[in-house]
Amino acid sequence: MNLRQSRILELLEKNGRVSIAEIKEMFNVSDMTVRRDLLTLDQMGYVTKVHGGVLAKNKLFLDGSFSHREKKNIKEKKAIANQAAGLIEPGENVILDTGTTTLYLARELVKSGIVITVATTSLAVASTLFNSNIDVLIFGGFLRREIPDLIGPLTEKNLADFHADKLFVGCDGVLLEEGFFTSDLNISHLEEKMVNIADEVIVIADSSKFGRKSFVKYADITMVDKIITDSGVGKSIVEKFGNKGVEVVIADL
Repeated sequence: MNLRQSRILELLEKNGRVSIAEIKEMFNVSDMTVRRDLLTLDQMGYVTKVHGGVLAKNKLFLDGSFSHREKKNIKEKKAIANQAAGLIEPGENVILDTGTTTLYLARELVKSGIVITVATTSLAVASTLFNSNIDVLIFGGFLRREIPDLIGPLTEKNLADFHADKLFVGCDGVLLEEGFFTSDLNISHLEEKMVNIADEVIVIADSSKFGRKSFVKYADITMVDKIITDSGVGKSIVEKFGNKGVEVVIADL
């Protein structure tokens, strides 16, 4: 899937239908190019072709985990993303994880106009950074059917050859005595490797993730340098993490 096709899926998330004329105007491409894109998306099971355009076909893509999570705790995620963006210096090499909060961070980086290199396995993040000042490196791999991310052995191999100044990674749960968790085993393997190749590891997660345990752990507490979250995390929690050597930054809502 190319970036243009990923953007078409974003339009479908919002509207449920998109026309060939709309796509041609948005991307300034030929009718034939649009039809090839739509044929690809149809073959992948995301769309149903209708006269003059396509309808969203895969309900899981539209209403499932990624889209649903993106629309939860929006105010908190935007504040966290804004705080995180302020930590990035021009010229840095940065990895953005596949979570929804990192997608909000990508949007903040585009608005800032900063010149950096971003590496990611998320097609949603890459699409957001398209046509900005940011150089984008996409780790190759297999496309997940339910979420616009890349996974697999090729992705992991590519990660092993890369170095990042900073990693911004989400989580589905965090426990003080145990570490950081994700709900997806495939993603956990990638996140482990991301943590290992970054000079600074920054978890960006809203307060609902604290005190929760998800399916699989991808990092110990001591492997993370900083957590950016919202004011739903109490002062006692901030102090306890600080005692473990992890700085907790509360983003202003």
